[in-house]
Amino acid sequence: MQIAPVERTTQTSTSEEPDIQAVLNLLPEPADEAWRLGGPGRPWFVRYGTRKAVIRWNTLAMLERLRFPRDTAMASTAWLHAYLRDLSAVGFVVPAPLNDLDGESYRVIGGSLWELLTFIPGRPMGWPDERGLWDAGRLLAQYHDACVLARPRAQRPGALPMTESFPSDPDARRVQAQLRHELAEIGHESAPRGVIHGDATNINVVIDESTLHLVDFAIAYEEALAADVACALWRNGRVTADAVVYEPTRLARFVQGYASVRRVGRSAGRTTVVYLKGRGLQLQRRLELRGRRDETVMQRLLSIVARQDELSEAIDRALEQVGEVPERHNA
Repeated sequence: MQIAPVERTTQTSTSEEPDIQAVLNLLPEPADEAWRLGGPGRPWFVRYGTRKAVIRWNTLAMLERLRFPRDTAMASTAWLHAYLRDLSAVGFVVPAPLNDLDGESYRVIGGSLWELLTFIPGRPMGWPDERGLWDAGRLLAQYHDACVLARPRAQRPGALPMTESFPSDPDARRVQAQLRHELAEIGHESAPRGVIHGDATNINVVIDESTLHLVDFAIAYEEALAADVACALWRNGRVTADAVVYEPTRLARFVQGYASVRRVGRSAGRTTVVYLKGRGLQLQRRLELRGRRDETVMQRLLSIVARQDELSEAIDRALEQVGEVPERHNA
């Protein structure tokens, strides 16, 4: 996540993460500053010459656990960097690849895959209020308007689309069986498609003065664009980050903001909720691939199932009043 540096550190390695110095040595000029953007495991901010950049990394061992062998991981990163360059070319501001790692924008060094991207300045969005949700929805719609201008491309190597997310959890499997029918009913196969951000939540939005920018496209892949709205709402639709239930008015306000920029279908409420369930199944499957447990994922998924009609109807009611812009409340 490209945000203003929040933690300066002179420590360049721990027992759990690789040494960044070998990467800094590849830059065309000495690094004047190198800060970790948060705690261990997070990307780094680096300044060298006149450039400000972000260095992201993943160990090959971790990628292998996620069923990304080295060749797939390299192809996946090449796909993403080509896409980010296309987005930059159509005028949408994104963390763009920099070919400054000895002439490349990504390299395998010391058992890790490293990426070098431009730094997008700004402050973290924070937990959005009603106006923030509206603005975030508008930003996602603006991104979708830009993404359809990029060159068509095949699916990202190693991607995990919603239709291919098959968790082993018994409750998740029951939801997944129903989801197959629901996706057919909302016309998933014929829906407008493009490269979705996949995680356009508040934590991946920065604000530079009054302009919002999306950052961290790490899990972008080809999908129905409407699914991206649900991916954002998986987090933004809750009253707090820890909540396991969803607030109908928050979902509605985000979709309202989106629809103020980009047209949505007549059944946008149901479509959003169907994809919201798909997002939960996707996250549960990723947890299983990592060998981790997080009971809140299934709790949230089942809460959506239990209240899907209420959530859908709240979105549809709000779309009848798209023109009502919420007031901005200064923190």
